[in-house]
Amino acid sequence: MLAQAHSPLILCSTTRLARSLHLDYQRKQTESGTQQWAAPQIDTLTQWLHRYTGFALLAGEIDADYFSPNTLDSFTETMLWQQAIESCLAKHAFSELFDVPSLAQSAIAANQMLIHWQIEDAQLSDYFTNTETRQFLRWRNAFFKLCEQHQTVTPAWRLQQEIQALTQCQSPLPRHIQLIGFDRITPLEQRLMAILQSKGVTIDVRKLDIADAQLVQIGLPDLQAECRAAVAWAKQYLTQCPQSNLAIISPVQNEVRRVLSDLLDDTFHPEALHAHQYETPRIYDFSVGMMLSEHSMCRTALNLLRLASSHQTLTQTDISPLLLDVYWSDLTELDARSLADARMRKKLMRTFHLTQLIALLEQSNDLPQCLAHLQWLHTTQSQWGKPQPPSVWSTHFAELLAHLHWAQTRPLSSHEYQAKQAWDGVLEAFAALDSLTGAITASNALQKLYQLARSKMFMPEAIGDVRIQLLGMLENLSQPIDAIWVMGMNDHLWPPPTDLNPLLPATLQRELLTPGASPNAQSVFAQAIHSRLCHSAHEVTFSWSHKAGERELRVSPLLANIPSVAHAPQANTMAENLAEPQAMQMLDDALAPPVHANDKLRGGTKLLAAQAVCPAWAFYQYRLGAMALEEPSDGLDSMTRGNLVHTVLQHFWLACGDLQTLKQLSHDALDSNIRHAVEKALQDIAQTLPKQLVRIEQNRLQQLLRAWLAIEIQREDFSVKACEAVYPIQVAGLAIECRIDRIDKLEDDALVIIDYKTGASDPKTSSWVKDRINEPQLPLYASIALKDNEVVAVCFAKVHAEECKFSGLAQEEGIPNITPFEKLKSNSAFKAFDTLPALISHWRSSLENIAEEIRAGHAGVIFEDENDLMYCDVKPLLRLPERQLQFEMQRMGASAKGAGNA
Repeated sequence: MLAQAHSPLILCSTTRLARSLHLDYQRKQTESGTQQWAAPQIDTLTQWLHRYTGFALLAGEIDADYFSPNTLDSFTETMLWQQAIESCLAKHAFSELFDVPSLAQSAIAANQMLIHWQIEDAQLSDYFTNTETRQFLRWRNAFFKLCEQHQTVTPAWRLQQEIQALTQCQSPLPRHIQLIGFDRITPLEQRLMAILQSKGVTIDVRKLDIADAQLVQIGLPDLQAECRAAVAWAKQYLTQCPQSNLAIISPVQNEVRRVLSDLLDDTFHPEALHAHQYETPRIYDFSVGMMLSEHSMCRTALNLLRLASSHQTLTQTDISPLLLDVYWSDLTELDARSLADARMRKKLMRTFHLTQLIALLEQSNDLPQCLAHLQWLHTTQSQWGKPQPPSVWSTHFAELLAHLHWAQTRPLSSHEYQAKQAWDGVLEAFAALDSLTGAITASNALQKLYQLARSKMFMPEAIGDVRIQLLGMLENLSQPIDAIWVMGMNDHLWPPPTDLNPLLPATLQRELLTPGASPNAQSVFAQAIHSRLCHSAHEVTFSWSHKAGERELRVSPLLANIPSVAHAPQANTMAENLAEPQAMQMLDDALAPPVHANDKLRGGTKLLAAQAVCPAWAFYQYRLGAMALEEPSDGLDSMTRGNLVHTVLQHFWLACGDLQTLKQLSHDALDSNIRHAVEKALQDIAQTLPKQLVRIEQNRLQQLLRAWLAIEIQREDFSVKACEAVYPIQVAGLAIECRIDRIDKLEDDALVIIDYKTGASDPKTSSWVKDRINEPQLPLYASIALKDNEVVAVCFAKVHAEECKFSGLAQEEGIPNITPFEKLKSNSAFKAFDTLPALISHWRSSLENIAEEIRAGHAGVIFEDENDLMYCDVKPLLRLPERQLQFEMQRMGASAKGAGNA
């Protein structure tokens, strides 16, 4: 303490600022060649005061029982406030409607305001106290009792105790104290300053003061454009002077953090796109980290613990990421886990139980470790039923994660190791909550652990040569820098809007000019910050947005006297940079390897349909086997429901046989046949579905079949020749299989081909007259599969609850809603063909041409209408946005070149 009394002391507003000053001092000593130096006296105000009063306590200058033995942190303070509020609301008739966590945050802010602004209870009584204030005072009394019970105080309360104790201390104080980073000094801090000055301490406030700084402002289209301009400015500045120190400051840093991070990586660290270089030292550093709960490794831990602590049904949205996660179980099974994820999407409903997932995975022999770990989680669910104190749960959680090989699948990177240490610290802090919570359930324990992880801000240690600091408006620089870009300078953001605390009298807050109390208080505060920024760098650029979506915005009034510039370059994303026109060798990659005679092709008619729409679609999906993962649903998805309709119709007509039999059936007999067909169709899936869902589907199918048969009975006589018949065919030497929904035979042995459609939209036939037929099922069946038969009609049978009808083409009358070919209107596209056989001949030649394309390997990204790609599973592989961007960049380049020539 004697050494401190004769050396200068610097007190900072934040720990980050104190650390920056230490690093600046260390850097200067190193650059000057100094080998040894005394550590500077730099601390935060609360750290120094706590240490000083601690020495005074040891020296006997302060009574041993003067301070409470414990001090709450932000998390435990929130917990106690919630307990106090819940106890006060316990008998309230609408207690369940109150948002207790939000009320606790408001109460914490109100209590801190009372302490920092030295507001006594007597002052509150001088003002009109509304219901909210009276409730707050009740909550505060309950909170104080809880604090007394646990022998603890809040950090603000402890600071007030230490300031009061300072009057009793006799230990030497520093002769000179400098304050750095205090944009606003509260009455409590003013009281501390007064006590120190009364003891002979000289106190002054040190501010950055660059005279004649160059100030400019610029208006940009939106916040995204501001981010692009700021990054381009930083790139230009550092290109001209690599040793410059810059800062990008924003009042909405959380909103722009991801955008700025991506743009900075694309501009300065494109190599970080590779996974093995993700932790490349950056040229930039954010002042605030992210919540520990958002770190991917810690999120995995929380998801595993959530699975073990809850008996609730699971959702595929939660389990799918866990199956694909690299931080647990065995990495050698990752491919098998990906396949299991695909099976889960196909076999299980959107919600299911853990036992169902285990049963599904037991069908594979490639997942021994994953299966064992899931079984262990299932066992743990039954073992964690008894309430335990947090210290016990902390041990259980750590043991379970170790058993599941969490964070053990591979050596951890530097960032992951730091995250693991932070996680261990959170578990240790959670274990210390026994006295506050008592015995709690596993799910409640996990909730508390999650809240702790959310309250813990994690930022990996910055390494490398940091040249760009990304700060919030309230954060101070440790020394003057070369240039600052301040973004978000719109009047709705800066000065900040009024933010009165609802639990304290508004008039009192306005009179005392507490933070957020009035527009005047906010304006004064913002002007102080603005002045600091204007004197913190040699060049300061302020930017603001013209619009946010469709909303017009205005510039902050604080920029009124700052000159404007008209233009600022914009940083491009990596995709935009790659799309820029440049000299390159053009390669035609639209040809895939040709199809050989022994190659097995999947897809059937869908292969030809995809090739007709876009050759690349057919190649990726049906030759390479790429496909989209299925989207799970609660109950039956549309495809399964459609397949059930096909199956019901198949069973019915195989039993019924022809139209005459259908007409002879009595009402009861028809109902019996329909019911029997539906039961046979459902028997394969009925075991895996809830009984209620099966009954609903039975009723739907029975009603749908009755409605459809009412259409069928209007036809002329026919017999059903085949249902769901498979035909292996050759199309221009291309071997494929097609499945024909139904083939009817008329009295003259002519055939009618029927293709069921169960969607709400009407099937399209417009492409049947084109060279590229993108609905080729019926044309393929008529022209190739049944080429040796006389086909007199090709029909779509729309079987849907809203509408049942036939559509298509027929040579003669006899099918409801279908006009005979010869009676088609003169403006019909089909009138280009004299007869139906002539049209069938066109189909054959068109389909053979498409098949020849497939055989030759044509796989270009060529299509007529992008809407035809609506149901394309491999659309991301077509890279349409990249192509569009490339075309736009080429057009812009051509336009710029033309303007230059002009």
